Amino acid sequence: MSRLSLLLCVVALLGSTLLAVLFFREANAKKLLEVELAGTTARATRLASDLATANEQNSALKAGLTAATTELAATKEKLSSTELRAAVLDHDLAQAKDQLSVYEQTTRAMAGEVASLKAELADTRATFAPPEAVAELERQLANARHGAAAPTAAGASTAVFASRPGRATVLNVGPSSAFVVLDYGSARGAQLGQLLAVSQGTEIVAQVLISDVRTNFSIAQVQPDTLHGALQKGDLAVLIR
Repeated sequence: MSRLSLLLCVVALLGSTLLAVLFFREANAKKLLEVELAGTTARATRLASDLATANEQNSALKAGLTAATTELAATKEKLSSTELRAAVLDHDLAQAKDQLSVYEQTTRAMAGEVASLKAELADTRATFAPPEAVAELERQLANARHGAAAPTAAGASTAVFASRPGRATVLNVGPSSAFVVLDYGSARGAQLGQLLAVSQGTEIVAQVLISDVRTNFSIAQVQPDTLHGALQKGDLAVLIR
């Protein structure tokens, strides 16, 4: 009997010890679980905070993307406007080049005309041209220099001689009466090869043949076999044919 009681006591003691060990293990496990739960909760809190921060950054990035898209659209519009202005400037530049080319051509043509008028003026002076003709050529040269077309007829001279068709006055006489300069030019119908009779008073002293015609005067060669006496300035010349 005593052995059985002793055995039971030992079993009970062992059971109590085992229960105590299991209790302490359970308590330690609970504490560990509580610690892990606290750590997990803290991590979850941090993750939630990080998620909120990430959401804020995402919102900021979306806003930045929207602003960048708007700015890109504005930049494209500005680029299109710049390209349009560049096209307009290219067109204006092409027009300016065309105008410059026309101006250069006009300038060259005017320079040629001025040179021609200078040559004509020099030729006129070299052939004893009358002062009226020289003045007319100088006016034409001045007009050409200022961009005006050289007139083909002098209005004043036409007005003066309109009442005397086929009649002219000797303005200059060449050496040995070889030729005369008449105030009868193309403005009044003078033509190469026309024959005129030169008279002093009622006497015909020579016949002259037009060999050079200018706007307001002409040069006529004296026919030697028709010359009677000396030709003078102021002699009257009448168109024969």
